Amino acid sequence: MTMPGAGRYMATVVGVHGAVVAMHAGAHHALGLTQPLWQALFIALVIVLGPPVALGLWRLRRYRAGAWLLLGTMAAALLFGAYFHFVETGPDHMGFVPDTGVGWLFRISAVLLTITEAWGCRAGLRLARAVPRPPSRTSAPFPGPPP
Repeated sequence: MTMPGAGRYMATVVGVHGAVVAMHAGAHHALGLTQPLWQALFIALVIVLGPPVALGLWRLRRYRAGAWLLLGTMAAALLFGAYFHFVETGPDHMGFVPDTGVGWLFRISAVLLTITEAWGCRAGLRLARAVPRPPSRTSAPFPGPPP
C-alpha cells in the first residue's frame, strides 16, 4: 500500500466512523440518554476527537504515530461501546432501549459502531505495519575508540 493510498484508506475509515458516531449521538439525544461526566469526556476525547487527530498526524507525515493512535482510539472505543451497549445493564444497553423508530436507530448505530471500530482497529494495525521502519541507530558499525 502506498502512503497516499494508505492516507485515503485512513480518511475513509475515520469518515465512516465519524458519520456513524454522529448518527448514534443523535439517537442518544432523541432518547434523552445522558452519560456521567467521565463517560462524556471519554466519548469526546477518544471516540470523537481521537480518530481525526490520528488522521491529522498521518497527513503531517507522522505515519507511525497516526497509525498507532488510530489503533489505540478505535480499540478503546470498541471496548467502551461493547461493554456499555451489550454487557452493562443500564440505560445505554441495547436491551433497555424502547422499541421505537429512534430506539431502532440507536440499536443499528450501536452495531455499526462496533463494526466500524473493529475496522478501525484492523486499519490502524495494517497501517502501522505498512510504515517503513526507520533505520536503527545501532545499525552503523561501531567505530571503536577514538585514536
